[in-house]
Amino acid sequence: MTLLNGTDLSFGYLQLTGSAWQEPVRHTLEERFAALAEHGCSSMGMSVEELEKYLAEHSADKLRGLMTEYGVRLHELEVLFGWNAGGEEGEAARAGETRLFELAEAAGIPSVKSCAVYPPGVEMPPTEVLTERFAALCDRAAERGLTISLEAMAVMPGFTYQVASDVVAGADRPNAGLMIDMWHLFRDPTGLGAIEQLTGAQIAAVEFGDGPSTPSSDVMNEVLNARLLPGDGDFDITGLLRTLDAKGVDLTPSVEVLSTELRALPLSENVSRTVAAVRRSLEKARG
Repeated sequence: MTLLNGTDLSFGYLQLTGSAWQEPVRHTLEERFAALAEHGCSSMGMSVEELEKYLAEHSADKLRGLMTEYGVRLHELEVLFGWNAGGEEGEAARAGETRLFELAEAAGIPSVKSCAVYPPGVEMPPTEVLTERFAALCDRAAERGLTISLEAMAVMPGFTYQVASDVVAGADRPNAGLMIDMWHLFRDPTGLGAIEQLTGAQIAAVEFGDGPSTPSSDVMNEVLNARLLPGDGDFDITGLLRTLDAKGVDLTPSVEVLSTELRALPLSENVSRTVAAVRRSLEKARG
């Protein structure tokens, strides 16, 4: 079964918290599990900050029990930064990485989302150096049975989809791949071309989302608060899905629509509207 024929759906972490990035989580973990179970969704992401807080107050057995009760799992832990640094900065980042890996193991989370951020004015190492560091990260993760997805963020254009794709292809690790977040991919001028070189096995995840063809004048607000459900914008989602299908991408569809409008809805309605929109997009691409 390929991505196009998927009947299940996973949710990215931030869509279901009921709050904006860096704000306190509004919906409890159990409320999120219940809403996903109600609409037949199998999994969601988790942030390292929330997971660490939860495990400081509850046992890992209690968390696993909740997942069993609702039939919903945590598929991804986010976000791992610092793998791309060298020298003392890189050494310091290893401690946080080790802790993140420990949390993932405790909760039974199989995959870790990673990213590299280079704001304007900050020099980025050559791609071959980043590739070497990413490969080392993947090898450390493999020792713990974890996979790594690598994401590029269009609002931080130094580490573009082209760079991320080159890093994934160059590292060529079986436990690693590129995270495709549709909003970031279509907002990145290198995005669609960057995935041409990758095999289906080098795509780690596909997160649905949409937006207008012309970016907002406040792109940071757009990425955090004004993304659209798939089909409500202008992105060529059908073309992308058919490209990925031709590569044999075999993944559970995921979704991350950060939206003030969705956030204000009852959690069950947020999930139901999203599920319907993703299914319509898949049906259109199949047709």
